[in-house]
Amino acid sequence: MKNYSYWLDTIDYDFFKSSELPKNLDVLIVGFGYTGLNAAIQIAKEGRFVCVIDKNDFGDGCSSKNGGQISNLLKPSLEILTKKYGFEKATQIRSEGTNALNWLLGFIKSENFKCDLKKDGRFHGAHTPEEYDKLAYQSQNLFTKEGIETYVVSKKDQKNEINTELYHGGIVFPQHASLNPGKYHLELIKKAMKLGVQVIPKCEMRDFRKINEEFNITTSNGIVKSRHLVIATNGYTSNVTPWLNRRNIPIGSYVIATEELAEDYIKSLFPSNRHITDTCRVIYYFRPSPDNKRILFGGRVSSKEISLLKSGPLLMKDLTRVFPSLSNVKISYSWMGYVSYSFDQLPHIGHDNGIFYSMGYCGSGIALSSYLGMKLGKKVINKKDNMTAFDDLIFPTRPFYNGRPWFLPALVELYKFRDSWEMNKYINRDQ
Repeated sequence: MKNYSYWLDTIDYDFFKSSELPKNLDVLIVGFGYTGLNAAIQIAKEGRFVCVIDKNDFGDGCSSKNGGQISNLLKPSLEILTKKYGFEKATQIRSEGTNALNWLLGFIKSENFKCDLKKDGRFHGAHTPEEYDKLAYQSQNLFTKEGIETYVVSKKDQKNEINTELYHGGIVFPQHASLNPGKYHLELIKKAMKLGVQVIPKCEMRDFRKINEEFNITTSNGIVKSRHLVIATNGYTSNVTPWLNRRNIPIGSYVIATEELAEDYIKSLFPSNRHITDTCRVIYYFRPSPDNKRILFGGRVSSKEISLLKSGPLLMKDLTRVFPSLSNVKISYSWMGYVSYSFDQLPHIGHDNGIFYSMGYCGSGIALSSYLGMKLGKKVINKKDNMTAFDDLIFPTRPFYNGRPWFLPALVELYKFRDSWEMNKYINRDQ
């Protein structure tokens, strides 16, 4: 079992060589994930001198460690957001999910990125009959109120989507897509570098001061002066930026890839070749690999952060709960990365004391981080089309929260217990 992302073995990034840190810049971006690179591309197009630094190396952040699913849904429903913001504002916020999906698909196509992009759709399974009824109602409302295309799949017809008895039907989102996140990440770096952006790994920002209209930034590679500072660290935000750190909830998401399997066998398990999620409170996601030779399975496997040697077998146990015939299949890769949640389950973009930021994608990061990274870049250079529905939202925190989610283990244990109890109730009844 290899303890790094499967995606890294599908790409060649030997060309990626570090350069020296410049002394003076127009814009310094901290974090070279999807947010930072998409921001850099927009800024560099306007002829500004941009440098992107990251304390880690390529492949160490979640942009090369996620499952590759692309969604257009935000976590809070239209009903929840309407109660808080009113119907018009709630509709604008929810529409940003579709805007993000459409923009990303168009961007990848226009740039001719080679990243195994497929509009394969997503099957969202109901873990109880009650959840199926909720999904059927939700499916109707998503189309009539938000124009989001879905269709309902009964348990009888479920095997056309996924060959398991675990779920009680579900809904399909045919507009959702998937890609190879490592290849997409690499294509973004290549694009940014062609535009003159300097990309420097293993360069950590340690401190900064704003003097008049200029930032003096201390890094592990030296000091740099920049007119603008952009923080694009998402789940890897640290106390170097305490205001953001108090609003970021880092959550470890663990993933495995199976050993190579017969393509016909994988096709029998995933007849529609879609990626899969379900209605459990503790979220899991899984899909065939782009070459249809492995199964990728990920989610929150434990209440606390654990080693990859422990997380791999636990994820495999959950995968065999979906597909019992995989009980003797081996794991070939096991890895994890940190996603960023916010207390209101919404992404946030803006600036604080001259520092630009975007983060808190709450598990829907590929589309949202790319789209909001693009918007963030336009905000830095003050382009007219930089507005989003998130701009005027308060970025909440909680008293005594310092960036360490001490409350997470108790919540995960409670959610896992409730998920297990609800599912086992129906499994035992069927038996």
